[in-house]
Amino acid sequence: MIKTIVQQYVFEQLMHFKDGNRCCQKFCGSFRSTERLIFMEFALKLECHSRVCINNGIEFVKIYKKNCLHFMERIPELRLTTYTEKELFMLQRESDFIGSQIEMQMSPEFFSPNCIRPSVPPHRFSLGLKQSMARKNLRGQQNFQDKCALKIYKVGLLEAMDRSRVLIVNGDYIFEKSTGLPMYIIENCAERRAHCKIVCVEREQLLAIHNSEKLSEYLGEKVGNTVAFQIHLQSRISEGSNLIYTTSSFLLRVLMGQSIVDSFRHISHVIVSDVYRHEAFTDLLLSELRAALRCHAHLKVILLSNSQHNISFLEYFGEGEILQLDSSQTPNVQKSYVFHMEDIQNIIETDRNLINRKQIYINFMNTSCRPNGNFINADRILENYELIGTDQALATFLYMVEGENIPIDYQHSVTGRTAITIASNIGNIAHIKMLLDKFADPFIMDKQNLNAISHAIASGNILCIELLSSCKNIKTINPSVLDYSLVMDLIKVLTISPKWEAGNIIIIVADYEQLLRLNYWVLRCKMIGDLPQEVVIYMLHNNIEKDQLDMAMEGTPECINIIIATDIIESIIPKFSIKYIIDLVRNRRTLYNTESGCKETSYEWISREALENRARLTNNKGEHALCFRLIPAFLVDKLSKTYAAELLSMPLDRVCLTVKLLSPHTMVAEYLQSTISKPPFIHIHNTVEFLKKIYVFDELEEVTWLGCRLIDVPIDCQLGKVLVFAILLQCLDPVLTIVSFLSTLDPLELPNDSGNINLPALDEMRAKIKGERKRLAENIFSDHLIYLRLYQEWQNNLRDDNPEMVLIDEHDYVLNGILEKVCDIRTHLVGALRSSQLIHNQGQLSMHYINLKSNSWPIIKAALVAGLYPCLGVVDTFEGRIKCNRSQELVIHPTSILREITMEPLITKAHCFPSKWMVYGNEVNCGGLISVGCCSLVSPITVAMLAGPPKIDLSNVSSINVAGSNQGSDNHMTHENEHEDSIFYIDDWLEIKMEPTTIQLLIKTRQYFYSAYMNFLQNCGSIDKWRRTNSFLAAVSRLFDTLERVFALEDQACGFVKPINIGLRPKAVPNKFITSFNAVISWNEENAINNTQILMNDNNSKRVEFKKNHIQVKSVKKFVCLEKQFFAACASQSDLTFRKYPQDWLRDAIAKVIEPYLRKDKLTYVLLYNKHPDEFCLVAVATKLFGSFKLQEYFKNKLPINEVLKICAIHNISAPVFSEKRNAFQIDAVVGKLILDLFAFRNHK
Repeated sequence: MIKTIVQQYVFEQLMHFKDGNRCCQKFCGSFRSTERLIFMEFALKLECHSRVCINNGIEFVKIYKKNCLHFMERIPELRLTTYTEKELFMLQRESDFIGSQIEMQMSPEFFSPNCIRPSVPPHRFSLGLKQSMARKNLRGQQNFQDKCALKIYKVGLLEAMDRSRVLIVNGDYIFEKSTGLPMYIIENCAERRAHCKIVCVEREQLLAIHNSEKLSEYLGEKVGNTVAFQIHLQSRISEGSNLIYTTSSFLLRVLMGQSIVDSFRHISHVIVSDVYRHEAFTDLLLSELRAALRCHAHLKVILLSNSQHNISFLEYFGEGEILQLDSSQTPNVQKSYVFHMEDIQNIIETDRNLINRKQIYINFMNTSCRPNGNFINADRILENYELIGTDQALATFLYMVEGENIPIDYQHSVTGRTAITIASNIGNIAHIKMLLDKFADPFIMDKQNLNAISHAIASGNILCIELLSSCKNIKTINPSVLDYSLVMDLIKVLTISPKWEAGNIIIIVADYEQLLRLNYWVLRCKMIGDLPQEVVIYMLHNNIEKDQLDMAMEGTPECINIIIATDIIESIIPKFSIKYIIDLVRNRRTLYNTESGCKETSYEWISREALENRARLTNNKGEHALCFRLIPAFLVDKLSKTYAAELLSMPLDRVCLTVKLLSPHTMVAEYLQSTISKPPFIHIHNTVEFLKKIYVFDELEEVTWLGCRLIDVPIDCQLGKVLVFAILLQCLDPVLTIVSFLSTLDPLELPNDSGNINLPALDEMRAKIKGERKRLAENIFSDHLIYLRLYQEWQNNLRDDNPEMVLIDEHDYVLNGILEKVCDIRTHLVGALRSSQLIHNQGQLSMHYINLKSNSWPIIKAALVAGLYPCLGVVDTFEGRIKCNRSQELVIHPTSILREITMEPLITKAHCFPSKWMVYGNEVNCGGLISVGCCSLVSPITVAMLAGPPKIDLSNVSSINVAGSNQGSDNHMTHENEHEDSIFYIDDWLEIKMEPTTIQLLIKTRQYFYSAYMNFLQNCGSIDKWRRTNSFLAAVSRLFDTLERVFALEDQACGFVKPINIGLRPKAVPNKFITSFNAVISWNEENAINNTQILMNDNNSKRVEFKKNHIQVKSVKKFVCLEKQFFAACASQSDLTFRKYPQDWLRDAIAKVIEPYLRKDKLTYVLLYNKHPDEFCLVAVATKLFGSFKLQEYFKNKLPINEVLKICAIHNISAPVFSEKRNAFQIDAVVGKLILDLFAFRNHK
């Protein structure tokens, strides 16, 4: 009877599992062995796999569906070499190994988690938030009020603050609310002889520094007296400071470990800027302020907004009032005139003669280039989709789009058909909707002059016809595609057309990458003479240096100042008037996909509210403001009304950690549901489970010691964990470089807007990037090594005191910009690690000691495995698939060195891998597949030793007779000694088969390592313990030395190649190429140049500075492009020698010929070429500086002379003979312009 009941229960449970969405499921571990056999028998009948697993000593049955990616037909094996076993055995024979009475023992928390409760290190303002009396500064305050547009509301603001504890001040940026309002509060408190401590919260660190210096300048004081700032790793503050500028994330960090009562005891006012943007940490701060108002009756909360939707803030706080500032009452404010995409195209068309550019080179490239194998594969996929028309066939094409940057509108090389054309021919409306969501263009004609609508009409599908007919111009509504040439044409019209008055321009871009690319385009157009030489270019973004910000805000007089800026420009007012705003109407956000669990970075249209705010940026100084929006007018009404709250879509790992440290006794989901922007519960749940997986939270959702240390490291928690293991394993420098790359843009991938590049150029760029990756990989199966080599080469090239200020191509320029950002991230992370006391200035945690093993590649891979867990995979050679802990199938990203650009199956490649285990750094959702990049192959012992949770013992081991004898699968080959083997279960899916003695050696060593890991996290704040040599440090040193030898031995046994010189310490970069190049190309009049000093060798400032004497010069009314003249010269010197310009060669061969032709109203280009091989190598501009002749390098590349001659022959252009004669000679302007364009516009349409 009981057996019948059990069988019925088991059958029902398995049927529920089979009909559900799970690919595998664990069943209760309380069953007896006979009942577990019943599970396996029924699973076999249902064509499922089954296996008995063990976790913490509890056996359970795990059932896998047929295609489950967690099930491996053959469990991976680990066979240690004899030398490895000897090393581990000798380590465990030491007298101070585990279990002895000497100092080196297991950390108490390893056995008893609640023995020592983790606590976050206290972090307060430098000198404490003590009350201070407000002081009068009548002269400074009056000086500020005379220039502040907020002065007409002064009385109303002060009265409103007396009436309400919560005040929302709503108005445009021209009111300078975050600087004017604190000044009025200080003045009012000084008159009443009251204490005053104001905390003003800005959204960016740069804004906090800028506003504090701005106010201090008005007051005639140094920063740190009345006005101060304190941000992460920087501060200027004193006990008597009345106003402290900070950021929301830093203020939340100060509040951690304190009660609400103590936190706001001495604060009189809290001013929060830009609350309408709903940034994540600002919303968390509002929750803390609401709680503080309940405890402190004296506290005033002032929210600064620029939105028409502020009622939600009053409802959230339950009290307060709104004070509306009307910009129409402010003098010298003009209405903005707005132009949309249609208007911009009409404007450009009317001045087409000014911007018409020859397309000779482009036509030549289109006819001479052939598609590579990648496009041949795309042809095959389209043919297969047209033949069978299934969802899987379309998913394969979408994978090529997402993973390999094939354009969504790719046309078959023979038929000319696109995917949406084929879908409409088939009549699959679901596929058409999917392709339209990815901005496929239904109006592209095939070789038969038919588009998608024509095919739908031919097939008679009414629904398809209606859907396709309702589509607008797809290219103009896809935010990920930006037409840079259109932006440049608009800039040319605004700067040189007589129909438009010349004026300063602000271009608002989406992100740093877009800023770099647009800056390159503007620079290039100026350098080839398509823009006036009086154009000065500035960049403005969140991580810019303060002196560069000051230069951009000052501008250059008598010039056209072009500021290319991210959205930070919405909070900073330049000191010069702005005539034009070019708004690209995009932003770039990192989103969390709840379905795939991946982080996705994508471009999006901004909100209507943001559009209106940007259009009013020029509403000052009496200018007629003109705003150009690169978005169709019909699309504006379809945009979201308000800013999207970050908490609703961003990755929440750092948010959840912050919440738990702010409120340790509250569940994360409960806290976040009480914020003004409530994240989806499934999003919170997934994030908390992930933090438990990487041991930032424990199983009870309490913060661990790891979480307490990571709160001060400003990167994702998983990457922060990698740095912790790198410090412990003494290989910080190379791992720090890898982490810096993983936390920003990949410099060696195709641009996101690759649809803006023609197919031959895209093909050439893909081949170049792939070749560069292969060269840097050095035949080692690791993408992480590529990052190390790339950074080392870049640093070596920039250590010269006289670096090359020359453009090569767009890819090289953007690469330099991203590497500069990586350098800044590294510097910032080192400071953060010091702040969190994970590294010290002296002792065993100093930079010297924690880099002792930086030359050991196996140790670096070990740090990556331990830190990036659970991002591990194993290649199942039986099925030819990558098995991992995910339910979706994993594929290797095409940019990875582990996968060539072919459609070759993984099962045929995996046999050449030295190991089947891999660790990866990022994931991309590609049409239902998870494409993993930044991959490295690792040895099995690294996974067994370091992957998984820190607390594992012999209860996670079972004999092969229990776990491996009944797997519910077909017959397969077994190891000859399988009956003697055991299985080590690392987690729910990671399992490795090995000999019992091997398991005992590994688990004991593993426990030894993680005991040192726990001890390090708990005691790294104790500086004295790490400065003195003791038995604990000696034992840890022996452990790490043994691990280094063991990992090296196992890598050698697997067949890994050992790279050399990977641990070279990086040095400070003397100059920043991007800002320096902008400064070098910037225009100055001749008399101003004589007073200009270019400081290129300042190793401390790392920048180019212009010390300008503002000279009274005649006002420039019109700006024109100069005429061009061209000279050619043969240069036989090597690149290094030639760049130094030998003065005798420069004087005899160049200067004597060209100097008589130099004129102020002409640009003189010198085209330098080599013989043997016959190629042009450099384009320079001849100028006179301080009365001496000089060549200013502009473009550098390798351009075959035969290519130039071939183009000239095709278009009947008479070309000169480029011989080996030494002196320069003048060439025709048509040929010279052609060569100049060939240098400037390679790889672009």
